[in-house]
This record gives sequence, C-alpha cells and structure tokens, in this order.
Amino acid sequence: MFVLLILFGLPIFLTIVNIIGVIFSFINKAIKQRFYNVTDFFTFICGIFYLCILIGIMEFKDYDKALEIPGDALASQFHSPISSWHSLTIITLFIIGIIGYTVLRMEKTLLPPLLNVLMFSFMFVGILVSLLWIIQLSNNLFKNRLVFYLGLFPFNFILCSITLMNYTLKNYILDISGKNNQYKNKILYLIYDLLLKSKNWLGIAVALMLPVLIILMLILILLGQQPDALIKAFTETSDWTLSTKISPPPVEVDSHYLCTVSLRGHKKLVKPLRYGIRRDTKIVVNRQLMVANAFEQLIEEKVPRTHRFIRYIYDKYGYPLSRHINTTWSADIVYILMKPLEWFFLVVLYALIKIQRAGLQSSTCLAT
Repeated sequence: MFVLLILFGLPIFLTIVNIIGVIFSFINKAIKQRFYNVTDFFTFICGIFYLCILIGIMEFKDYDKALEIPGDALASQFHSPISSWHSLTIITLFIIGIIGYTVLRMEKTLLPPLLNVLMFSFMFVGILVSLLWIIQLSNNLFKNRLVFYLGLFPFNFILCSITLMNYTLKNYILDISGKNNQYKNKILYLIYDLLLKSKNWLGIAVALMLPVLIILMLILILLGQQPDALIKAFTETSDWTLSTKISPPPVEVDSHYLCTVSLRGHKKLVKPLRYGIRRDTKIVVNRQLMVANAFEQLIEEKVPRTHRFIRYIYDKYGYPLSRHINTTWSADIVYILMKPLEWFFLVVLYALIKIQRAGLQSSTCLAT
C-alpha cells in the first residue's frame, strides 16, 4: 500500500511543486536553491522513467491493428497516441527540448546571449511536442488513470521550462546591467543591443525555433522520416483527439487458444488468412484454425458423443491456456506444437473425403 502511494503520489506531488514554482517565478519570489535542484532532478528522472514504463506496459498498437478483447494489456481499449513509424521524430524533438533545458539549467547566466536564445528555442521545440502530446491525450485523460499519468511528464516539462526561462531572464538583467558594450562594428552592436534586452529573447527564440525545426527535420528525413512527420505522428492514429484514422473492430483472442495463436504469433509463421466470426465477435483465422474447425465439425457429425467429450476437455483446459498465450513467442511455440495434430487432422479429413467420393461414385454406378 505504501509503495503504491509513493508510485502514484510522487508525480502528483512534483506537479504541484512545479506549479508553485511557476507562480513564484512570475511574482519574483525566490525558491531555495537546494529544494529547486532536488525537485528538478526528481521531476526529470522520475518523469522519463514513468513515461517509458507506462508506454511499455500499456502495449499500444498502431491504428491499423485490431485491439484484443478482453486483452491482457492495461490499456487494451486504446490504440497508440502516436504512430510508430513517425515516433523517431517525436522522440528526437522532445530530446532536443530536454537538452536545451539541461544546458540552460546547468549554465544559467554563464552562457552568452545568443546561446541562451538558442537554448530557449530548443526548449520551445520540446514545449511544442509536449503541448501536442497533451492535446492528443486530452479526450481520454480523465477516463483512464494510466493515460492521465502519461500526460504528467510533458506537462511538468512545460512548467519547468517556463520557470527556468523566467529566472534566466531576470538573473541575466541583474548580471549584465554593469557590463559595457565591447563591439565597434555597427551590425554586431545592433545584434548585441537586441540580445542585451532580455525582453526580446522570447520573440527571437520563437523565430529561431523555425530554422531549428527545419534543420532537425532535414536530418530526420535522411534517417527515413517524412517532412510532415511531426503532424502525421498524431493524426495517423485512432481513439485520440487529433486522430483521423478508423481502426478495424476489436477481435476476441482468448475464447479459443488457436484464435489467440493466429492473432498473436509472428505473421510469417502462423500465416493469418482472413477474419472470421466466433460468438458474434470478430476473430483472426489461419489455416491451422480452419483445419481444426473442419475436423471438429466432422467429429460432431460422425461421433457426436465423442465430440461432446472432446469439447468438454477443450473448453475446460483450452480457455485457461489461451490466457497464458500473451506474447508473440508463446503463440509461435503453441503453433509449432499443434503442427503434428494439424497434419493428423488433415490426413483424417482427406481420407474421409476420398472414401465419401468413392462411395458416391459407386452409388452412381449402381444407379446407372
């Protein structure tokens, strides 16, 4: 209980502290440096850790894949909030924002004005991605506890960035007030004078954000990303605020362990062929499942009492087994183990088909 309280309470506590930090930065009230350093450290370390862990345990799928019902994943009712093929762009841009924050946080007023503005622009890139992420989650933010926690670190990044920029601007004014201009060149003097007035920094940083984004996107294009990946990462999704895609309906995976295998196994191995309907629910069908169903139908027709016994055993042990087939590799193993039985089913089916055909031909000959 205490551990759960820490796990779920710490992010909320840090968020409240960071909101207070933003308020203090606007009313010119100082924060104790040691307390500021500790909360800042925990905000970023815990925030990144929570974000990675939550994304990992929620097992998000892209919009083009059907969700599993009831499913073992903790967020099986939602598709991924960003498309996996554009995720490199989002991760890179957010890391750039964190780099800008870290450099500015460590150096403070030691950086020259131009580098300060550049770090501001880096942070604005991170703020842009964070805002898009929060907007994307907003329609489900209070419907699912884990989705709420997914949005906390980007929100805290925005809070910390605002606080740091406010303190940097105010500290720079105090630090630079006694210094004189050393530039004789008129152009350099104008640039220096513009940067010296720290009230201009935010506007310059926003303007500088565009070329920073262009340079980053050119690098990402060389790595296989699309020029508009920043937008498509959020729009090529379903179930979220900015989503524009429609996903296939959910499929049931745990009422029949061969259904689970055909859905969760590696496609090159289990070879899913089409969708089918089982108990009014869409399922994924492969050849192994079709053969098993054909054999079951044959047994039901020929020896119904034996079929009822087999069905009883299957329902008793097959359903619990399917709940343990929750990874791709476990589905592959079950598929391989079932292969000899599939071949046996095929031999029986083909043999009976030949016997039926021979009987049909002989009866036709007698009739003539």
